[in-house]
Amino acid sequence: MPPHLTVFVPAFNEADHLPHTLQHLLTALPQHVPSFEVIVVDDGSSDSTGAIADQFAQQHANVQVIHHVANQGIGMGFVHAVHAAQGEWFILIPADLAMKLDELPKYLQAAQHADIVVGHRNDRADSSPFRKLVSWANIGLIRLLFNMEQQQFNYISLYRTAILKKLSLRYTGSALFFAEVLVRAKAQGYTLVNVWVDYVPRTHGKPTGSNTRLIARTVRDIIAFWFRWTFLEPPTPKGES
Repeated sequence: MPPHLTVFVPAFNEADHLPHTLQHLLTALPQHVPSFEVIVVDDGSSDSTGAIADQFAQQHANVQVIHHVANQGIGMGFVHAVHAAQGEWFILIPADLAMKLDELPKYLQAAQHADIVVGHRNDRADSSPFRKLVSWANIGLIRLLFNMEQQQFNYISLYRTAILKKLSLRYTGSALFFAEVLVRAKAQGYTLVNVWVDYVPRTHGKPTGSNTRLIARTVRDIIAFWFRWTFLEPPTPKGES
């Protein structure tokens, strides 16, 4: 039988976090799901991230690794992980975890009545005023332009894998792809529910959310997606991208 859950771990220069995260996943996930697989996407790392992931894959049959020769971004990692996924459900868990796995039952319980469970983090204390402002602006634009009710779009969500495999994502080069998944799924009639979970701040490294080029690309993609969505893309029935 296919695994119940596919866990996608995007990893770019995450040698400091990855060993703990993978070991924690392998230890904790059996307490919550009957079966699982872990897919690590080494996104062109220049440190030992790829070697660490390969070592875990050699030791654990339910861990597999996808290597990007060059950095392609989390969006393309997501696409490649979805393509390889065998699980009924799919979740992205960052290499720094970003949440306690004890929160996973909230997602699984909500999934009994949903196609996508959208995670909302309940603490932004580690975000700078600038990052909070950027996040607020992006969320406001997406809610306004696409008539979405979610209060957050870029945190950890749980998806039916079959839905993701049917979607064709255009904006994988920026953080918009998280919202694009939700917009397209909602338009096709799939059920989205929200859960609030405890956020765990990073202890090493830097998040990429405050990168000015990424911010500019995301804003550009939001406007481009709205134009295409409004004027160029006809409504699609459930199950089609």
